[in-house]
Amino acid sequence: MTGSPNGKSPIPGCGSPIEIESVSEWNSILRHAYASNQTVIVDFHAEWCQPCKVIAPIYSNLATQNPFTYFLRVDVDGNRTRAIAAKYSISAMPTFIVIKGQGDGNRNGTGTGTGKGEVVEKLQGADPQGLARITSTHASHAYAPSSNLDSKEAEKAKDQGNDLFRKRQYGPAVEAYSKAIELSPNSAVLYANRALSYYKWVQSAREGADTPDARMKLRVKQLEDAMKVTDMEEKWGKGWVRMAEALVESICDESLVKVKDELRAEGKRHSLLGAEEALQNAIGLSEGKPKIEAQAMLEDVKKRLETLT
Repeated sequence: MTGSPNGKSPIPGCGSPIEIESVSEWNSILRHAYASNQTVIVDFHAEWCQPCKVIAPIYSNLATQNPFTYFLRVDVDGNRTRAIAAKYSISAMPTFIVIKGQGDGNRNGTGTGTGKGEVVEKLQGADPQGLARITSTHASHAYAPSSNLDSKEAEKAKDQGNDLFRKRQYGPAVEAYSKAIELSPNSAVLYANRALSYYKWVQSAREGADTPDARMKLRVKQLEDAMKVTDMEEKWGKGWVRMAEALVESICDESLVKVKDELRAEGKRHSLLGAEEALQNAIGLSEGKPKIEAQAMLEDVKKRLETLT
């Protein structure tokens, strides 16, 4: 994944099996997986094991289909990895185990994660159906922050904002989300909702966004909220979409009207490159419809960049 506009490099899942070379590498990956509430599936194999070789492509394909899950491979006879096999009492090859962190994480990985893990399932033998089953049961998915707020009053304000947004009353929606943020300032979801409301408000050109100066102020607030979201929740794909929207909006013709002609193209290029990186992050951190939408937006950004070269 590429770097992000604020210098961070969110790491989603892996997308392909990792051949473990040492105990230290094993420990490092497990610590990261526990902290991110990502499931770890391990293939204990041996070079002389023919069934291991038969099922290896299936294991690799499952890794590709589940990029938010760590798929590891451990050679039980390796000089630097046999201690791992011994720790888990591996006696037959192949053996697959599923490890999860002991925390309050859930299917979307919204818990805190801990530094410890436990084996939640074990499968012996080259059993494609069994391997597919344990993967489907335990695989982790794209991260999404908790939508729970600090108080009932904050929840009520958020619900009001959602209702007003659906009615396309974007100014009042911003006010409702702002009230919710005052009551629950640590919710990235609220900042993302308000950022989108600013964006839609600008596009509507309604009261409060009916002059160039008013829209400029709203664009600044949109970008501030988007930056807040990605700073709070760098592993949330939707947050990076909000960032990309804000960066693209910041270079509309109206926003650049006071910029000197010789600087305008460079300003556009800089913001579009930031939007490109944000969308690459969003794609790597998303799945399903959100990923498809981010991919479509990325193609548009790339076309706009081509016109500047």
